[in-house]
Amino acid sequence: LRGNDPLDLRMLLVSHIHADHITGLVDMFRDMKHEDEETGEPFCRIRTLWFNSFEQLTGSNTAAIQSSAVGAALTGVVPAGLERWTEAVVASVQQGHDLRNYATQLGIPLNQGAGGALVKAPKTGIKRVKIADGLTFVVLGPNDEQLDALDTDWQKAKLKPTPSAQAADFLNRTVPNLSSIVVLVEAERGAGKKPISMLLTGDAGGDHVLESLKRSGLSTDGTFRVDLLKVMHHGSNHSVDQDFFERVVADHYVISGNGRHGIPHGDTLAWLSAARSGEPYDVYLTNRQGAEGLTEMLAAFEEK
Repeated sequence: LRGNDPLDLRMLLVSHIHADHITGLVDMFRDMKHEDEETGEPFCRIRTLWFNSFEQLTGSNTAAIQSSAVGAALTGVVPAGLERWTEAVVASVQQGHDLRNYATQLGIPLNQGAGGALVKAPKTGIKRVKIADGLTFVVLGPNDEQLDALDTDWQKAKLKPTPSAQAADFLNRTVPNLSSIVVLVEAERGAGKKPISMLLTGDAGGDHVLESLKRSGLSTDGTFRVDLLKVMHHGSNHSVDQDFFERVVADHYVISGNGRHGIPHGDTLAWLSAARSGEPYDVYLTNRQGAEGLTEMLAAFEEK
């Protein structure tokens, strides 16, 4: 805070609804709402919230109305028979709903400047959004084709024998793989100088990021270079591979996580190391302790 004045934030961006990305922000918005009710002035002003809720993503698709189990997710009801992972997704659907409600009650505009109700990239071409003087976002994902694939995914999920199994298949594959907002941040640093660039990936799959870079025309030869890459999905080996690190190259890599579930996975670190062998680069980890301790994790990686 600056003195007694509320903190002024130009934008708050939530990549998608998974609990590890949204829980703290729901708590923050709840506190802001309480303070607004008590004092008339929340401790923070947010000029816009960029966030695609599950209702928005599925609103024009058939899945939510064809399945009682998927539809129940929209109200935060956990259908019987779901695995723990899918239960977590259902719970985060409700969190996304709460976040949007708090934003509306606080008068925070939703997806302002994004060019529509959803933050998304076009099927072809490039979408550049001026955020402030010298600061531009290139929206890379999700794109229209990925969102159109929701119905296709639902048709595949319907082959499962029960509504709960259908919901599990649809929710597990759709939310992490198709809904995550991906942006390229470009900050000017003076005439004649190349902008500073950061690729923020959320939990998007590496294949989707590569596809989006190609579709936008930013990558004409299958490769792309940035100053900083926020490695997707906290360094999970389910969302990236060595080919991705060979094609998307950065001077600095940020792997954000708390070390639980063995993340970042040793495979991910090994793929990055192999892809950049003999080249200088920096890797920044936010966790201080992994499942077995960060020191042990890095020691195991070095032994490979």
